Amino acid sequence: MQEYLKEMKEKGEYDYYAWPGGYPLFYITKDCGILCSKCCNENKELLNDEYDSQWFVIDYEVNWEDENMYCDHCNEKIESAYSEED
Repeated sequence: MQEYLKEMKEKGEYDYYAWPGGYPLFYITKDCGILCSKCCNENKELLNDEYDSQWFVIDYEVNWEDENMYCDHCNEKIESAYSEED
């Protein structure tokens, strides 16, 4: 998983969805914050500063079932893979 994150940092674009599967992704910062893909892509220059723990991305994950997950920066709801009502 870390290799994939390294690739995203190098190309400067953070994926919105996991492939294969199309599951919604979120990113975890050094201070355990949660960022949406949109905020990561709009603030790329901040994400590699290891001394700014609120922006330094250390991992990513699929939001499987948390229907109440929100981005810590923009406060937008982060889609879940299985808990959303149709």
